[in-house]
Amino acid sequence: MSRVVRTSTSPDYTASLAAGLSSILRGGDTIRMEGELGAGKTTFIRGLARALGVPEGSISSPTFVLAHVYPVTGHPTLKRLVHVDAYRLRSAEDLEALGWDQWTLPGGHAAADVALVVEWPERIGDGLGKRSECFEVQLRHVAEQSRGIEVVWPPDVDARPGARELVEREPIRCPITGVWVEPTRSTYPFAGEKERLADLNRWFTGGYRIGRPATQADFEREPSPGGETDNN
Repeated sequence: MSRVVRTSTSPDYTASLAAGLSSILRGGDTIRMEGELGAGKTTFIRGLARALGVPEGSISSPTFVLAHVYPVTGHPTLKRLVHVDAYRLRSAEDLEALGWDQWTLPGGHAAADVALVVEWPERIGDGLGKRSECFEVQLRHVAEQSRGIEVVWPPDVDARPGARELVEREPIRCPITGVWVEPTRSTYPFAGEKERLADLNRWFTGGYRIGRPATQADFEREPSPGGETDNN
């Protein structure tokens, strides 16, 4: 199973990492989400939902209603994002009242058009599909402003577009606009093609500054993501 381990220093970083994860999700995927209260689970889920096109104003914690179903548009296989908070459930038997059979197949796997996110999955025991076939997201407190995040997925997910980038890259601020860019974005580390071209223009018009005369090697390599050159 592939594993992504990151330390988030802000809610924006957490949301950007979640946006990266959203880009490799498919209908039928289940995410087991674990973490103590206040570890950032809601921030992660909101980032995931926003990246799937769910309007910001409609995203809320399911603590009191236990489950939310968000329609997803423009995705080839994913039509519904279902977020369940199982904290107040006593066992898998309590799932029936939630409409569990409308989102899952026999055995607890997510339906073919659903991405299912379950907080406190241990509360429902074997109500979910096999753990080895699920995504797992774990969040934990590291410091007052830092959260440890670990994401694991089954081996077959490795072949999906964006999976390798999510493993190898971190969320980053666009060097042109300062907005957060998820690891799987095609124009990474830039927010878009316009920003990438603006950065290229800075390079060719002398917008970058180095503390020594330029050499031929400087023109043969790409600038670093942060817009800095090596001063050594």
